[in-house]
Amino acid sequence: MTKNYLEIPEELYNKLSDYAENDQLSIRLENQQILLENPKINHTNKQNLALHYFIVPSLASGIIALLIFLSTNHPQIAFTGSRHLSVASLSIILSTLFGFFGFIWTYLRKSCDLSKSKFKIFRETLTLSVAYTSISFAVQIIFWYIIGKTFSGVTFDPFTAGFLVLVFVGIIFYFLISAALSITLPNLILLLFTTFIGGILVSMATNNQKDWWQHNFSFLGTGEATQHWQFNITLIFSALILLTITDFLFAEFSKSSLYNYKFKIIRVFYILIALLIAFVGIFPAQSWTMPIHNNSAFGLVAVVLIMIIFLKWLVPTISKEFLALSWTALIALSWTALIALTLSAVAFMGIHYLSLTVFEIIAFAIAFTWLVMFINSLRGIIQEGNEWQVKLLQK
Repeated sequence: MTKNYLEIPEELYNKLSDYAENDQLSIRLENQQILLENPKINHTNKQNLALHYFIVPSLASGIIALLIFLSTNHPQIAFTGSRHLSVASLSIILSTLFGFFGFIWTYLRKSCDLSKSKFKIFRETLTLSVAYTSISFAVQIIFWYIIGKTFSGVTFDPFTAGFLVLVFVGIIFYFLISAALSITLPNLILLLFTTFIGGILVSMATNNQKDWWQHNFSFLGTGEATQHWQFNITLIFSALILLTITDFLFAEFSKSSLYNYKFKIIRVFYILIALLIAFVGIFPAQSWTMPIHNNSAFGLVAVVLIMIIFLKWLVPTISKEFLALSWTALIALSWTALIALTLSAVAFMGIHYLSLTVFEIIAFAIAFTWLVMFINSLRGIIQEGNEWQVKLLQK
């Protein structure tokens, strides 16, 4: 009888041994990939899990909405608008509340790495739940604004309105639960981009009548700006998401044979950068906090410059393309920082060129983009270190 074998390297064999159950592994095909796993792993479909988890909160939200609508003694409930409690307002409130706590419960139950310290688990879970819930909240605001313009004046009886709340809360809750079950490094990077860029754009838009660009970028976080808390909270949460990305990246990297003290230095750099970003948001550019704010902002640029200068030493296997891109960023960042400092010194006297704000935005964009690209490069190095060649044998 012919037997089939797989010839694998010893290093791979040792790794697979950690996952084996009585020297056995299960093999399955998924998305054109071959996966070797512990046979006891539960392969319940994530979509089915999300559907299972969202039923009770959706029903609860529908019942709560119905009771609230009935208690108002209004025969008709508005679809949108704020004159009375509407389907829109109650859907946003209930989906945000249920979604926030549902995300936390699901993430802790299915996705969180329990090998981490309790503090890291708490910080990671709270950061992700607030970030994803905030994004869903913003999407709902935009959605209901469009619906309000489209279906102006539409009303429903309390029972129909309660059912509609159930449906809309269920949809948002389902997507939040699916997100909690699918936390990966690429998803976190996308979350960082969405949170940072979205928050900054909203801050710019809410201050468009105050000519904030004639001051500086940091004006958006001062007391003179409209809803300045948006800018500061965006920076703080972006810093927390960056810390979470750092934890995910280096938790994966620490299992690789390539992991050494140089990568520990890179990790410290990323933690320092996250703290500096948070300080820029915590300490606005005003009053006694101005020196801390400015030193944090310039410190952020300085740390990125140091990382680029020592990049080849820190990661000898880094690609030539990324190294060339990094040196281009180094030159651009250095000149941008120098010009920004010069403009700050002369305080725009008689200068009718690009304002300090433009150079601040350019410097921040270059630094932020390079940091994200470097994370992707490190991911590529990890994946290269986790590739082996195997042979199919038949005897």
